[in-house]
Amino acid sequence: MDRPEGGKQDTLESRAYEALKTAIITGVYPPGGQVVEELVAKQLEMSRSPVRIAIKRLQAEGFLERYPNKRIYVAMADAQKTVDALYIREALEGMASRLAALHRDDTDVEQLRAAEAALDRCAREGDALHLYQAEIQLHRTVLAACKNTQLERMAANLLDQESVFRYRSMLMDETRGADSLREHKAIVQAVIRRDEEGAERLAREHVHKLLQWVRRTQQPSLSQAASPLRPLSRE
Repeated sequence: MDRPEGGKQDTLESRAYEALKTAIITGVYPPGGQVVEELVAKQLEMSRSPVRIAIKRLQAEGFLERYPNKRIYVAMADAQKTVDALYIREALEGMASRLAALHRDDTDVEQLRAAEAALDRCAREGDALHLYQAEIQLHRTVLAACKNTQLERMAANLLDQESVFRYRSMLMDETRGADSLREHKAIVQAVIRRDEEGAERLAREHVHKLLQWVRRTQQPSLSQAASPLRPLSRE
Protein backbone atom coordinates (compact mmCIF):
# COMPACT_ATOMS: atom_id res chain seq x y z
CA MET A 1 0.00 0.00 0.00
CA ASP A 2 1.39 3.40 -0.93
CA ARG A 3 2.10 5.80 1.89
CA PRO A 4 -0.49 8.62 1.85
CA GLU A 5 0.75 12.10 1.29
CA GLY A 6 1.06 14.57 4.12
CA GLY A 7 2.38 12.07 6.67
CA LYS A 8 -1.04 10.57 7.36
CA GLN A 9 0.38 7.06 7.56
CA ASP A 10 3.02 8.22 10.03
CA THR A 11 0.24 9.67 12.16
CA LEU A 12 -1.69 6.40 12.10
CA GLU A 13 1.45 4.47 13.01
CA SER A 14 2.04 6.79 15.96
CA ARG A 15 -1.56 6.47 17.08
CA ALA A 16 -1.46 2.70 16.86
CA TYR A 17 1.80 2.66 18.82
CA GLU A 18 0.49 4.92 21.59
CA ALA A 19 -2.82 3.06 21.85
CA LEU A 20 -1.16 -0.34 22.07
CA LYS A 21 1.50 0.81 24.51
CA THR A 22 -1.13 2.41 26.76
CA ALA A 23 -3.21 -0.77 26.62
CA ILE A 24 -0.20 -2.82 27.73
CA ILE A 25 0.76 -0.44 30.54
CA THR A 26 -2.79 -0.19 31.91
CA GLY A 27 -3.49 -3.92 31.73
CA VAL A 28 -5.99 -3.99 28.87
CA TYR A 29 -3.47 -6.45 27.43
CA PRO A 30 -2.05 -8.16 30.54
CA PRO A 31 1.39 -9.83 30.69
CA GLY A 32 1.27 -13.05 28.70
CA GLY A 33 -1.81 -11.92 26.77
CA GLN A 34 -1.87 -12.45 23.02
CA VAL A 35 -1.98 -9.44 20.71
CA VAL A 36 -3.69 -10.16 17.39
CA GLU A 37 -2.88 -7.68 14.65
CA GLU A 38 -6.20 -8.02 12.86
CA LEU A 39 -8.21 -7.58 16.06
CA VAL A 40 -6.22 -4.52 17.17
CA ALA A 41 -6.68 -2.92 13.75
CA LYS A 42 -10.42 -3.51 13.95
CA GLN A 43 -10.66 -2.07 17.47
CA LEU A 44 -8.69 1.01 16.47
CA GLU A 45 -10.64 1.38 13.23
CA MET A 46 -7.60 1.47 10.98
CA SER A 47 -5.85 -0.78 8.50
CA ARG A 48 -3.43 -3.49 9.61
CA SER A 49 -0.35 -1.77 8.14
CA PRO A 50 0.15 0.88 10.86
CA VAL A 51 -0.70 -1.67 13.55
CA ARG A 52 1.94 -4.04 12.17
CA ILE A 53 4.57 -1.31 12.36
CA ALA A 54 3.49 -0.38 15.91
CA ILE A 55 3.78 -4.02 16.97
CA LYS A 56 7.31 -4.26 15.55
CA ARG A 57 8.30 -1.10 17.40
CA LEU A 58 6.90 -2.43 20.69
CA GLN A 59 8.75 -5.69 20.11
CA ALA A 60 12.00 -3.78 19.72
CA GLU A 61 11.29 -1.91 22.97
CA GLY A 62 10.59 -5.13 24.87
CA PHE A 63 6.87 -4.69 25.45
CA LEU A 64 5.90 -7.51 23.08
CA GLU A 65 7.48 -10.86 22.23
CA ARG A 66 7.11 -13.02 19.13
CA TYR A 67 7.01 -16.73 19.94
CA PRO A 68 8.20 -19.56 17.67
CA ASN A 69 4.58 -20.11 16.59
CA LYS A 70 4.77 -16.50 15.23
CA ARG A 71 2.11 -15.31 17.65
CA ILE A 72 2.67 -12.05 19.54
CA TYR A 73 2.33 -11.86 23.31
CA VAL A 74 2.76 -9.14 25.92
CA ALA A 75 6.11 -9.65 27.66
CA MET A 76 5.86 -10.88 31.22
CA ALA A 77 6.62 -8.16 33.77
CA ASP A 78 10.02 -8.80 35.32
CA ALA A 79 10.69 -7.14 38.68
CA GLN A 80 14.42 -7.84 38.57
CA LYS A 81 14.83 -6.30 35.12
CA THR A 82 12.90 -3.29 36.36
CA VAL A 83 15.18 -2.94 39.39
CA ASP A 84 18.24 -3.19 37.13
CA ALA A 85 16.84 -0.51 34.81
CA LEU A 86 16.00 1.76 37.74
CA TYR A 87 19.55 1.61 39.13
CA ILE A 88 20.81 2.90 35.78
CA ARG A 89 17.98 5.39 35.39
CA GLU A 90 18.72 6.84 38.84
CA ALA A 91 22.19 7.81 37.70
CA LEU A 92 21.18 8.99 34.23
CA GLU A 93 18.22 11.10 35.31
CA GLY A 94 20.26 12.59 38.13
CA MET A 95 22.87 13.76 35.65
CA ALA A 96 20.23 14.86 33.12
CA SER A 97 18.48 16.97 35.76
CA ARG A 98 21.77 18.59 36.76
CA LEU A 99 22.52 19.43 33.14
CA ALA A 100 18.96 20.67 32.62
CA ALA A 101 19.41 23.11 35.50
CA LEU A 102 22.66 24.24 33.91
CA HIS A 103 21.51 24.53 30.30
CA ARG A 104 17.77 25.19 30.38
CA ASP A 105 16.57 28.21 28.41
CA ASP A 106 13.37 30.27 28.43
CA THR A 107 11.59 27.82 26.13
CA ASP A 108 12.47 24.95 28.45
CA VAL A 109 11.12 26.89 31.42
CA GLU A 110 7.86 27.51 29.60
CA GLN A 111 7.53 23.82 28.74
CA LEU A 112 8.43 22.72 32.26
CA ARG A 113 5.76 24.99 33.73
CA ALA A 114 3.22 23.65 31.24
CA ALA A 115 4.16 20.06 32.18
CA GLU A 116 3.81 20.90 35.86
CA ALA A 117 0.40 22.51 35.26
CA ALA A 118 -0.77 19.39 33.40
CA LEU A 119 0.39 17.28 36.32
CA ASP A 120 -1.60 19.39 38.78
CA ARG A 121 -4.70 19.31 36.60
CA CYS A 122 -4.70 15.52 36.25
CA ALA A 123 -4.09 15.10 39.98
CA ARG A 124 -7.06 17.33 40.81
CA GLU A 125 -9.26 15.38 38.43
CA GLY A 126 -8.13 12.03 39.85
CA ASP A 127 -7.35 10.77 36.34
CA ALA A 128 -4.72 8.05 36.91
CA LEU A 129 -3.97 7.32 33.26
CA HIS A 130 -3.57 10.95 32.23
CA LEU A 131 -1.61 11.68 35.41
CA TYR A 132 0.79 8.89 34.46
CA GLN A 133 1.08 10.34 30.94
CA ALA A 134 1.67 13.82 32.37
CA GLU A 135 4.47 12.44 34.54
CA ILE A 136 6.11 10.85 31.51
CA GLN A 137 5.86 14.14 29.62
CA LEU A 138 7.41 15.99 32.55
CA HIS A 139 10.34 13.55 32.65
CA ARG A 140 10.85 13.91 28.91
CA THR A 141 10.73 17.71 29.20
CA VAL A 142 13.50 17.66 31.81
CA LEU A 143 15.52 15.27 29.65
CA ALA A 144 15.13 17.53 26.62
CA ALA A 145 16.36 20.50 28.66
CA CYS A 146 19.65 18.76 29.46
CA LYS A 147 20.81 19.44 25.88
CA ASN A 148 22.62 16.10 25.63
CA THR A 149 20.97 14.00 22.92
CA GLN A 150 22.69 10.74 23.79
CA LEU A 151 21.88 11.04 27.50
CA GLU A 152 18.30 12.01 26.69
CA ARG A 153 17.84 8.98 24.43
CA MET A 154 19.32 6.50 26.92
CA ALA A 155 17.29 7.82 29.84
CA ALA A 156 14.06 7.90 27.82
CA ASN A 157 14.56 4.27 26.81
CA LEU A 158 14.91 3.23 30.45
CA LEU A 159 11.89 5.35 31.34
CA ASP A 160 9.84 3.20 28.97
CA GLN A 161 11.27 -0.10 30.20
CA GLU A 162 9.80 0.15 33.70
CA SER A 163 6.59 1.93 32.76
CA VAL A 164 4.30 -0.95 33.77
CA PHE A 165 5.58 -0.96 37.33
CA ARG A 166 5.46 2.82 37.57
CA TYR A 167 1.81 2.92 36.52
CA ARG A 168 0.93 0.11 38.95
CA SER A 169 2.67 1.95 41.80
CA MET A 170 0.26 4.86 41.25
CA LEU A 171 -2.78 2.58 41.38
CA MET A 172 -1.68 0.33 44.23
CA ASP A 173 -0.10 2.85 46.59
CA GLU A 174 -1.95 6.16 47.07
CA THR A 175 0.73 7.49 49.41
CA ARG A 176 3.43 6.78 46.86
CA GLY A 177 1.33 8.50 44.18
CA ALA A 178 0.99 11.67 46.28
CA ASP A 179 4.69 11.66 47.15
CA SER A 180 5.59 11.20 43.50
CA LEU A 181 3.58 14.28 42.55
CA ARG A 182 5.47 16.41 45.07
CA GLU A 183 8.80 14.96 43.93
CA HIS A 184 8.13 15.80 40.30
CA LYS A 185 7.19 19.37 41.15
CA ALA A 186 10.32 19.79 43.29
CA ILE A 187 12.54 18.61 40.44
CA VAL A 188 10.93 21.08 38.03
CA GLN A 189 11.39 23.97 40.43
CA ALA A 190 15.05 23.07 41.02
CA VAL A 191 15.70 23.01 37.27
CA ILE A 192 13.92 26.34 36.77
CA ARG A 193 15.92 28.10 39.49
CA ARG A 194 19.17 26.58 38.15
CA ASP A 195 19.86 24.60 41.31
CA GLU A 196 22.14 21.99 39.73
CA GLU A 197 22.96 20.05 42.90
CA GLY A 198 19.38 20.13 44.11
CA ALA A 199 17.98 19.00 40.75
CA GLU A 200 20.34 16.03 40.63
CA ARG A 201 19.68 15.02 44.22
CA LEU A 202 15.91 15.29 43.88
CA ALA A 203 15.86 13.33 40.62
CA ARG A 204 18.00 10.55 42.06
CA GLU A 205 15.87 10.37 45.21
CA HIS A 206 12.68 10.23 43.13
CA VAL A 207 13.85 7.27 41.03
CA HIS A 208 15.36 5.53 44.07
CA LYS A 209 12.02 5.63 45.87
CA LEU A 210 10.36 3.92 42.92
CA LEU A 211 13.16 1.35 42.96
CA GLN A 212 12.47 0.69 46.65
CA TRP A 213 8.76 0.31 45.91
CA VAL A 214 9.42 -2.28 43.20
CA ARG A 215 11.80 -4.22 45.43
CA ARG A 216 9.29 -4.16 48.28
CA THR A 217 6.37 -5.33 46.21
CA GLN A 218 8.47 -7.54 43.89
CA GLN A 219 6.04 -9.04 41.37
CA PRO A 220 2.69 -7.31 41.89
CA SER A 221 -0.30 -8.84 40.24
CA LEU A 222 -0.55 -7.13 36.88
CA SER A 223 -3.34 -9.22 35.43
CA GLN A 224 -6.69 -7.57 34.84
CA ALA A 225 -9.65 -8.65 32.82
CA ALA A 226 -8.97 -7.62 29.24
CA SER A 227 -11.29 -5.07 27.72
CA PRO A 228 -11.49 -3.74 24.16
CA LEU A 229 -9.38 -0.83 23.05
CA ARG A 230 -11.45 2.22 22.36
CA PRO A 231 -11.33 3.50 18.77
CA LEU A 232 -9.01 6.41 18.23
CA SER A 233 -10.62 9.78 17.86
CA ARG A 234 -10.78 11.02 14.28
CA GLU A 235 -9.42 14.37 13.26
